[in-house]
Amino acid sequence: MILPRFNGNQMIVKQAPYDAKYFENYVEFFRENPLKTELRPATNWRFLVPLVASYLPFSALTSINLTNCIFLALGLFIFYYALQFLNIPSIKKWQSIWLFLFSFPMFYYSSIAYVDTALFLFIAISIYATFKSKEWLFILAILLGLCVKETIAISIPFYLFYHFKNNRKSAFLVTFFSLILYAIGLYFIRKFAPNSIETTRNNFWTFNLESAAVNFYRFNSWFSLILSFGLVGLLFIKKLWSKTFTEILKNQLVLACLASIGSAFFLYFLSYISTIADGRIIWLTYFYMLIIINSSSRITIR
Repeated sequence: MILPRFNGNQMIVKQAPYDAKYFENYVEFFRENPLKTELRPATNWRFLVPLVASYLPFSALTSINLTNCIFLALGLFIFYYALQFLNIPSIKKWQSIWLFLFSFPMFYYSSIAYVDTALFLFIAISIYATFKSKEWLFILAILLGLCVKETIAISIPFYLFYHFKNNRKSAFLVTFFSLILYAIGLYFIRKFAPNSIETTRNNFWTFNLESAAVNFYRFNSWFSLILSFGLVGLLFIKKLWSKTFTEILKNQLVLACLASIGSAFFLYFLSYISTIADGRIIWLTYFYMLIIINSSSRITIR
């Protein structure tokens, strides 16, 4: 699934990934090589993948995509292990992995030198840490995920809603410290990230009527959203539709997943009115959607 567009190959899709050149340049920065273009917000905030990629003995572009794939593979392994806590049959766990792998975002986004692919590792760790009630591991996953991309924030509501019913105090404390450390980390990353252009745009997502108009008339803003929602999204809607409102309210696992999914759609709306929108944020909800697809009132958490 990653090979057709590996390194932004345009044989099938005649569209060059816009931010890839900036991440590629970031790798060269860490390698202390001459820069081909500027370091600029917001790509300069997302330093973990370029930093790891800089140690690989390949071209910057290939190193980024190999790093993304390694992170994703580890994330899928951890997600599979996290699914064991739902006590569902092995075949359903494997079906979840295959649904993830054979999806439009895997083909379209996973190997074009964007960093969203690597974020699944830290989303998976945050889910595992939530199930195991490992507060320190959850917070660490959020902070490391922040170094990949700030959209790791969609994972924070998952812990709150999952533990709210049984341990309200702990749920609030972990969520509070996660948000505080996330905000502090975001501040320092934006303040000290290397930057080679003069800019006052330190808040990347700001309301912009021009961006909203561009996205409204831009085919890919709608097309990528629909295809990224895809089969996983349809199965998620089907599963949710089979539950009553009362069943949803009583199921802490479903509520936790819905909180993270709702956060992602809110971020998509923000991107729609502030920058160029696409389906990558929706892709980040797949683990949560797959958990709901496998959920039932009979499932017990180990």
